[in-house]
Amino acid sequence: MFKENIVVLDIDGTLTDSIAQHQRAFERALSSFGFPALRTDWSAYRHHSDSGIFAEAWEEARWQHAPDLKRLEEGFIEAFDTEIGIAPLLPIAGAPEFLIALEHSNWIPVFATGSLRHGALRKLACLNVSYDADLLVTASDYATREDIVSNAIERAKLKHEISGVDRIVSIGDGIWDLKTARNLGLEFLGIGFGEKGEKLRAEGARVHEGFGDGLAMLSNLPRI
Repeated sequence: MFKENIVVLDIDGTLTDSIAQHQRAFERALSSFGFPALRTDWSAYRHHSDSGIFAEAWEEARWQHAPDLKRLEEGFIEAFDTEIGIAPLLPIAGAPEFLIALEHSNWIPVFATGSLRHGALRKLACLNVSYDADLLVTASDYATREDIVSNAIERAKLKHEISGVDRIVSIGDGIWDLKTARNLGLEFLGIGFGEKGEKLRAEGARVHEGFGDGLAMLSNLPRI
């Protein structure tokens, strides 16, 4: 089937129930550096990505040498694997079925996450569906959400040899996902229930509690 649309998928809280495990592992990896005054309200950082937070924390510590991202990655791998051994990852309701349906549609799924790559791979593995790892862009690649998302889109265009795209829809669970989509001029669809969903609705987003509506979520989304 000819692919003419792109759907950009966040992972944590969108496809997988993995935020708590990720945050515990990330804080543990950061703590190993001995930051003098590490802020753990991750939403207060300029860029909502692991590498972006790491760079800002390093800047605030006023250390002269360059941030050691490789060491952060190594510490995160150990910490995250420990966390998911204690609390296994689970899919968000309907996420695996949604990805399978995308395979037989005119939508290209790309994955854009503020997580370091190891965590992203572990999370996608819990969905137990095939995906194109070339179209996974993470905080190991770029620090800003805008760079992560825009490069995921460009990879899809190049790989599928698309010069023009009919629609690009970003799906995420966080306010930062919505802001990134708006900054890039993309359509947005929220995933979330309770307070999380209400925050997105308050910002004018259309929100679903899960992926139960399948591809109709995309086809029924009004164009912007």
